[in-house]
Amino acid sequence: MTTGVVLVVRLLRHRRARPAPAGAGRPSTIDVTAELPTFNIIALGAQETGKTVLLASMFHRLSTELREGGFRLVTGLEQAADLTDLYATLRDPGDAWPPGTMIGQTRSFSFDCVGTAGGRDHAVLRFNYLDYAGELVGGGRAASVPVHGRQVSQQDLEQRLDAAHAIFGIIDGRRMVDALRGGRDGQLYLENTIVPMIVLMRRAECPVHFVLTKWDLFDTVGADEDEENDRLELARKELLSYPPIRNLVEQRRRTHKIVRLIPVSAIGRQFATMTEDGHMVKLPHGRLRPVNVELPLCAVLPDLFAQVSAKLDAAVERKIAEESRALSRLSLTETMSAVGRFLARPTGQAVRLAADLAVGRNVFSEQIVGTFLDWIGEPFEAKAREVAQAIDDAHRSADQIRLARQAVLEEFRENMVVLRRQLPASDLTTWGVR
Repeated sequence: MTTGVVLVVRLLRHRRARPAPAGAGRPSTIDVTAELPTFNIIALGAQETGKTVLLASMFHRLSTELREGGFRLVTGLEQAADLTDLYATLRDPGDAWPPGTMIGQTRSFSFDCVGTAGGRDHAVLRFNYLDYAGELVGGGRAASVPVHGRQVSQQDLEQRLDAAHAIFGIIDGRRMVDALRGGRDGQLYLENTIVPMIVLMRRAECPVHFVLTKWDLFDTVGADEDEENDRLELARKELLSYPPIRNLVEQRRRTHKIVRLIPVSAIGRQFATMTEDGHMVKLPHGRLRPVNVELPLCAVLPDLFAQVSAKLDAAVERKIAEESRALSRLSLTETMSAVGRFLARPTGQAVRLAADLAVGRNVFSEQIVGTFLDWIGEPFEAKAREVAQAIDDAHRSADQIRLARQAVLEEFRENMVVLRRQLPASDLTTWGVR
């Protein structure tokens, strides 16, 4: 078993998957709080990079496998149907590959992240995922879009970058493989598509994740099959050989901001093969086994909160942990009022200042502050003991929601620990991220 598969399987091996509840939307069996902490993700990438199949594959994995103590995604019926249709097209050996993002097409998706506690499912946070048209960030047939239309779209994109919690820079793995082999087409792709993307990334304060698609194609590049980190190191060195990319990484390292390189495959190693002319063809009896498709999403909160924590001293973090323990004894209604009071005190003001410095102004809502308090507060096991001790029904319900959220946060954290241990080359700005 290769390392990329281990990243997925090791975390799931002890959890028995069971079918998702009937209905693709947000069913009534899921408790949804009035205002979920919402995290904005922007996916940048040219056409034919694999953005569409990656999103469909990620949603399928995280909506159909409800794991004990884990999390899954739900969305509205229309978006769920669209993504399910895309995945059905992807997995059918006799069907063509799903169509990619069209010229001028920017799509927005909203996913509720659901955890389980007390025998019930609870929506604990939300991801807004914006998939921007490829021609806006290099690549694609930009000339076919009117200049004025491109300018308006660029302005809209820049405004959204200011409010983003994570940027996904999608890199086409097929073209990266060509660049590693000295191919001119791959080198031109990096120069003309990825390098222009860096200008937008430099504007963003939030964590940046380069998502390297089509990882299954790297099996023949420069290393044995079991040495995935060696292959990722080759891709890392190729990227950093371009001064704009290297300068972005160095600038973010100096300011304690994060850049990752995460390899993913929406189809896995046994589903398709590449022809001599460079086209991917589905195998008649291929097995669809995606690799690491959930990892970019799992990295959003850990990296965001790590950037904020880096701006806090140890004394402030201890006080925040104390606040977290105090909040755990409150109902949800009381919690929101308590977070507001916390932000008005010196410790809360320190958190707000750290967030402004780390990820930009107006990115940390009060709901996100509450999630941040959970993140650096007591561990999951302590929360479980508090739930067992609760005697008030309203408080017990609130504790169960917190328990579900803490379970989701712990799964995010665990995924990042495994990623750093097994693929250390994935962290481009190593500066002691916890």
